[in-house]
Amino acid sequence: MGESNLRQYIDDFFDELILYDDYYNGHYYKMLLKTGIDVFLDNENSYTAYEIYRTFFMIYQISHENKSEKHSPNEIKIVKEKNILLDLVKTMKDYEENTGDLIEKQRDHFIHSVNVFLLGLAIYSQNKSYRDKFKQYVLNSPYKKYYRIDGEFSHEEFLYRWGVAALFHDIGYPVEIIGKQLKKFINDGIKSISSSYNADTAIDFKDFNEFNTIVKKDPNFADKYTSVYPEAKFLNLFKPTDIMAHKISTDFKGIDVNQVIKHLDSFVDIMGDSGFIDHGFFSSILVLNSYGYLIQKYAKNNDFFFYPIVDSATAILLHNYYRNVLQKKPFDLKTLHPSQSPLAFLLILCDELQEWNRQPFGVKDKQRSHVNELVINIDDRGMDVEYIVREGAMGLGFSEDKEEFLKTVLSLRSIFKFGLRIITDVSQDNIIRENVHSEAQAPDILLRNVETIAIQIHNQYVETTKQQYEEKLALGEEIDDEFMEKYNNLTTFDELTPQLKIANIRQARSIPNKLDIIGCEIASNDDERDAILRFSKDEILDLAILEHQEWCDEKIGTGWTLGEKDVENLVTPYLVPWDELTEDIQQYDIDPIKNIIPLMDSLGLKVVRTKERLLTFEMHNFYSEYNKSAGHFDDLPSYIKYSNYKQTDFLLRILSELGYDVMDIEDAGEAVMSFDEDSIEYLAKREHNEWYKLKVNLGWTYDAVKDDVAKTNPNLVEWDQLDHETKELNRRTFRNLSQLCGNVGLKIVKN
Repeated sequence: MGESNLRQYIDDFFDELILYDDYYNGHYYKMLLKTGIDVFLDNENSYTAYEIYRTFFMIYQISHENKSEKHSPNEIKIVKEKNILLDLVKTMKDYEENTGDLIEKQRDHFIHSVNVFLLGLAIYSQNKSYRDKFKQYVLNSPYKKYYRIDGEFSHEEFLYRWGVAALFHDIGYPVEIIGKQLKKFINDGIKSISSSYNADTAIDFKDFNEFNTIVKKDPNFADKYTSVYPEAKFLNLFKPTDIMAHKISTDFKGIDVNQVIKHLDSFVDIMGDSGFIDHGFFSSILVLNSYGYLIQKYAKNNDFFFYPIVDSATAILLHNYYRNVLQKKPFDLKTLHPSQSPLAFLLILCDELQEWNRQPFGVKDKQRSHVNELVINIDDRGMDVEYIVREGAMGLGFSEDKEEFLKTVLSLRSIFKFGLRIITDVSQDNIIRENVHSEAQAPDILLRNVETIAIQIHNQYVETTKQQYEEKLALGEEIDDEFMEKYNNLTTFDELTPQLKIANIRQARSIPNKLDIIGCEIASNDDERDAILRFSKDEILDLAILEHQEWCDEKIGTGWTLGEKDVENLVTPYLVPWDELTEDIQQYDIDPIKNIIPLMDSLGLKVVRTKERLLTFEMHNFYSEYNKSAGHFDDLPSYIKYSNYKQTDFLLRILSELGYDVMDIEDAGEAVMSFDEDSIEYLAKREHNEWYKLKVNLGWTYDAVKDDVAKTNPNLVEWDQLDHETKELNRRTFRNLSQLCGNVGLKIVKN
């Protein structure tokens, strides 16, 4: 599709835009807003996003100043009223950034709202049909205070209404965050008891009417509204839901306002009973509460509220409410036409399309793949959107599902003659992240075992230090002061300081997790699996780095600080990243890893490969039966073995994407004996692309001849370029995966 045109489209919008204050009062507000947008497009982050919020809501800040009066641009006016609209923005930003790890699913909404705003500007600038429908919508209303330049309709009317709708459409998201936090906390707690629990939670408003009320500053506020809308005299015009119900019934002919009022009045209870939260509902009320208060307090003409703000707020309500409520019984509305509510139409479209650069905050969303870039083409005929995913895959049917959703909700061909086309470009699947501590699934070991292992760790440390001392003496090596201090301070476990005892206990507790990360576990000597005699160099390095990280956490947690060594005052120079340590100091982290196997042996235990790791060997051996050049697993270089381990870990994750668990053959659950061809194709493609990326990162390149020394491989191409025979080899593995699992005591179960 080519290079993205988003920046150019936004430039086009601002080229045609003239702001009232710039034209009549000599300001440079357009330049300030455009500057903030340009910087944001160069570097999308919360800082540059906030600059756009701040500039927009300062341009349109409602205060005692009469913006319609002409005055000198050099005249300084002090506005003491705080900007409560920006305060709402800050609240959303803080809640989102600081609570994401306590939620299963949550993506950025702060930067997202700015991108929604910009995408809307792009569509408006490039699609005349939408511009005409928006303009006609404004002109058809009784509102005559819309922005004009020399008597002509100004694009600023769109900028103002759209800015409020887009930038504020997720302002109520903290309410949903709190609800999700509660649900995750309850479910995490009871799931730890048994996975069969399925508790549901909901937020209960003790007095929703208090929240759903505009502060009454002007007793004539409602009278001014009903002078324009006499049919609204029976409504409570200090009640946001009544105002929006009336707006919906006005825009969508045939909708009974009383039905909408009844539903909105009970919507909080409906959400509670159904176990969901529509943050758009709360966002719209917050907007009307905020602007209702400010306009009563400062504006000389309440039309500013009745038309632009109610229009924007109702669009915010409709961006979820339309499809979730109004398209269902008893309302049964069809697809939304832009002439009915142009802002709601555009908000639904842009909100659904804005997928690029959305930072994940929720636990599960952090594990998903994400769109990195957007390529977009818009004109009067159609709209093409291409999502570029550098790492990962968005899932089967991502583009098709998004297109189908938008066609179901919106009348797209009313502005795009040839419709909307969505493409997802996944050039490569993601390289497997290094397994991290938080992903380890090893169970805790009993306290009495922790005690035994901790004491044995110390005893082993003592013996090793004594042995090193004797070796240095025998070889005539110079013994430095630090080693001599360590040797002279050797003592029994009972005589250790509390700090040193904690260090040994921490090491003991971490051993099962460390082993799990490299696909190993502790077993009794009568276990049929072969004992591991030594770890690979890569495994030792990975676990040593993790050991150093855990050591740093332990020291910081027990009061140590960074500085010149002073044990008495808990100061150490080693609270630094691994790469900043000398090799001698790194050895202090390497030794405990090397000592795990002899440590277990001294306790009558052994380290074995997990069944999942044994599956790696089984899969390789199966593959090598059909591809003789693959060789025997034991003969592979260590770095290739290690990449194969990671491939298996990745395989288990992509199986879970299709709803499968791999578990011990003795566990409850019926084994799945085969997959359908679509699933086989999906798994084979994902697995190959992951292998491809791993090889590239390990320094391999494409060549027609396979050479393990030169690191070349003829299969180092993406799936679509792979020859049929090699594709079949990949597929054959998955056709036989159930049997391969059974060979190592595992089974696949549909969860």
